[in-house]
Amino acid sequence: MDVEIGRISKDQKDKFLNLYNLYLYDLSQYTGEDPQENGQFDPTNTYLYLERDELYPFFIKYEEKTVGFILVCSPPFVAGGVDYTIQELFLLRKYRGLNIASKGVAKVLGQFKGKISISQLEANKPAVYFWRKYYREHNLKYTEDQECIEINGLEGLHKVITQTIEIPKTG
Repeated sequence: MDVEIGRISKDQKDKFLNLYNLYLYDLSQYTGEDPQENGQFDPTNTYLYLERDELYPFFIKYEEKTVGFILVCSPPFVAGGVDYTIQELFLLRKYRGLNIASKGVAKVLGQFKGKISISQLEANKPAVYFWRKYYREHNLKYTEDQECIEINGLEGLHKVITQTIEIPKTG
C-alpha cells in the first residue's frame, strides 16, 4: 500500500482549504456547526498552518492522490508541558478502513519526539475508536483525560477526550 505524507505548501492553499471544509462538514455531525451563507464552513485561522513555523500541516497521499491531512502544532499552540499536538486528522470517507490513516499517522509521528497529545470530541466515536486502536496496535502507552471545552464559534460546551503519549527523544 503506497501511503505517503508531504508537507503542505502555501501554493497548495486552495486544495488544503477545500479538504478542510470537507473535514468541518464531517465534524458538523458532532459539533452541530452549520455552514456559512456561502455554503462553506468557517475555516477561522486555518490559513495559519501555511504561515507559522510552529505548525506542521501534512497531506496524506495514497497511490499518488491526496486523500486527507494531518495537522500538528507545537508551542505556543499546545498546552503547557506538551511538545506537540496532533490537532486534526482527516481522511476522505472513500479511503477509510484501509489502514491509510494509521500509516500516515505513523509516518508523521516518526518526525516528532517528546510528549504528544491527541484530542477527539467524545461524541465522535469513530475517532475515539481509531486512536485507541492505533495506540494498542503500535504498543504505545498513553494517559487519557476528559474535559468540557468551549469551541470558538460553536454554542455550548463540548466533551473532549485527550490522550497523551511519549515518544522518547534521542541524542
